[in-house]
Amino acid sequence: MSKGFSITLNYSIQKIYPIFLLFASGFAGQLRVVTYNLLNFPGAMGYERIRYFRQIMDYLKPDILVVQEMQSEFGMDLFRDSVLNYKGDDFSAAPFNDGPDTDNGLFYRRSKSEFIDAIYIPTVNRDIARYRIRMKDSGNEFYVFSVHFKAGAECELIRFQEAVRLRAHLDSLSDLAEYLVVGDFNFYYDESGYRRLVDSIEISPNGVRDLLALSGVWHENQTYAYAHTQSTRNERLSDGGASGGLDDRFDLILCAPNFLDTSSLFLPSESYTVFGNDGKHFNKSIISGRNYAVPDEIAKALYYASDHLPVSVIIMDGYKITDEIKDLAIYPNPMRDHAYIKLPHLDDFQKAKVTITNILGQRIYEIESINPRVVTISNDKFNVGIYFVHIRIETKYNIHNYRTKLAVVK
Repeated sequence: MSKGFSITLNYSIQKIYPIFLLFASGFAGQLRVVTYNLLNFPGAMGYERIRYFRQIMDYLKPDILVVQEMQSEFGMDLFRDSVLNYKGDDFSAAPFNDGPDTDNGLFYRRSKSEFIDAIYIPTVNRDIARYRIRMKDSGNEFYVFSVHFKAGAECELIRFQEAVRLRAHLDSLSDLAEYLVVGDFNFYYDESGYRRLVDSIEISPNGVRDLLALSGVWHENQTYAYAHTQSTRNERLSDGGASGGLDDRFDLILCAPNFLDTSSLFLPSESYTVFGNDGKHFNKSIISGRNYAVPDEIAKALYYASDHLPVSVIIMDGYKITDEIKDLAIYPNPMRDHAYIKLPHLDDFQKAKVTITNILGQRIYEIESINPRVVTISNDKFNVGIYFVHIRIETKYNIHNYRTKLAVVK
């Protein structure tokens, strides 16, 4: 609900179809984990907003939903029964903890995961929730921490104190622990609290990784427009939510370094999605003009449901690569006008297919080439941003997969 302190992706193709990435290879199961600030639910016109939350959840299909600004146990029951379970009985909720101010909550799809326990870490502001989750298929366990740090540009010191408390707890965990830290951090830039969480991983392995790793100021920075999560509205509505359009990156999903290897649970960095943000609504409401990330009715639901956007990632269980994926060089990188992918020499080469996605998981460029040596990419299809490049080379007898990242500058 706070408001305070962006790479603009002006997509040049006619239409962008959002894709929830399909990650090739064998795995036992996967979870979509979503964090969402519900905007003082249910007190701030909660009943009126239920129909919009239903549309969002039906479209997003979370397996674990972590929420902030939950006001009461009644609100937890109402959201579970009237939003998540209005068509069936798929979700349960972790026990509600009535701490200072508004609170965290967690809902989970019982067919995919089990809730084990929760503890609550007191801070100078709100409690931090720690939920322990077990995957149904493999029995692998991980933690989900939900935070709602103090709002306001003038409250950086309080946010730092909250981050110190959280980091101390993370450092007490086993080096093998796997965890997500999600929620409304109210960071305006890579400020002291943020750095406390992500820095010094070399000294203690229990820091967190920011999958976007954005440096500098996030607030009112159009360079990072694709990462902003508040506000969905440019004007103030009667529910009391923040106005001003999308210009703040308050809501984050951070993860333990262990989540980025493939030994157990695995979090593909490409799965990180700011749901409903197409990068084209800097300082605008998400229903201003066309929204390329979601259908119009979902953009409208996001607008009326909350002043925050949900953020999601995919967790893969029992991930095992069945076909080795190798890194491939691309140059120059960053790209200004053109970039070239030098292909490895492979006997009986037939064709190469290059697919490029943005950090939202949206496929924005695809090309096939019969040149066995190099594939050329032109900057006329991109704007400033970070992209993921996936290369599939077919030979007469085999398929070879490669990947790399591409930065685009002007």
